[in-house]
Amino acid sequence: MSVLKNSAMRMFMVTRVKNLRGRGWTRKSVIFLILSGMVAALAYVLFADRVNIYTVSARTDVMSIVTADSTINQWRIPNDATVLSGITGEALMDPEQNPAEQMELVDYKTGENFIIVNPGIQVTFFVNHANSEFVITLEHPDFANGSVGYLERDLGRQELGSYVDVIMDQSRQLLFPFMGEVVIGDDVSTSVAATLLSGNIRIIEQELFGDVRYVSGEFELDQGDRVTLHNDIERNTNAVLRGFVRYEPNDSMYITTHGETTVARVERLGSAGYDAKTSLWKRFGNDPVVMALTSLYAIIFLMLEFTVMLRSLFAPKKEQIKAEEVVVER
Repeated sequence: MSVLKNSAMRMFMVTRVKNLRGRGWTRKSVIFLILSGMVAALAYVLFADRVNIYTVSARTDVMSIVTADSTINQWRIPNDATVLSGITGEALMDPEQNPAEQMELVDYKTGENFIIVNPGIQVTFFVNHANSEFVITLEHPDFANGSVGYLERDLGRQELGSYVDVIMDQSRQLLFPFMGEVVIGDDVSTSVAATLLSGNIRIIEQELFGDVRYVSGEFELDQGDRVTLHNDIERNTNAVLRGFVRYEPNDSMYITTHGETTVARVERLGSAGYDAKTSLWKRFGNDPVVMALTSLYAIIFLMLEFTVMLRSLFAPKKEQIKAEEVVVER
């Protein structure tokens, strides 16, 4: 079937070329038209938009998200966790008041506890090695009147204020799935106590005309990097990703996050940073459509070169035969 298909394609192309020649097209015009079509096809398969899945895996002591509207942002906290919530926004921001009056201590020791986080909440995960604590801080943009969510315990629900700290010791493994805008690591400065320690960014790209996926980019993260992900090259909108935070006892956090997006921005101390995005060279070596098209072009040009070489070899022989015929006639 493939032989018949190729033969039919060759006959179709030859017929089309003859039709063009019959309409007054010169040989150079036909060749230029064919080459232009080949270049246009290659440019399309190279530059056409594709689905890119970014995966960021990192070991870090700090990470923050802005939660999306998803039920995945419901987290189980240990029975011996301490929840510190502000009574009012004004009291928390007033340094003249007694700290004991500004905060209420709610210490839950029994039962199952869940924090249900509202959308649009700034959540920071932080490993405090000095105090052997793992801390989750939740902050509402409306500090005076907002609520970060609810605390559920034994089927009871308590609304939380605009600023909440959840403090856990480092003696157990913890897991927190999430969905939202992600910032992994923090800018290195004298006021920062925790940074990203190591990690990598992997970009999985889908081929143009199929469901095959391949790695189109890998980037290593250094200690002190800060990573954000965006939906556009200009970084005007942040990408909403899914992932999870895994904390190991007496260790740092391990972050894994996935999502379809356009670019990951890496801020690095001592440099201007860089954008982690797909590479055209990866498409040449991994995309089956690009590989098939470039291979076809290579075969076509090889055949043309071989044809020209054969003509150059046999042309002198034809001239020699004509010369011999002239001599015989004389």
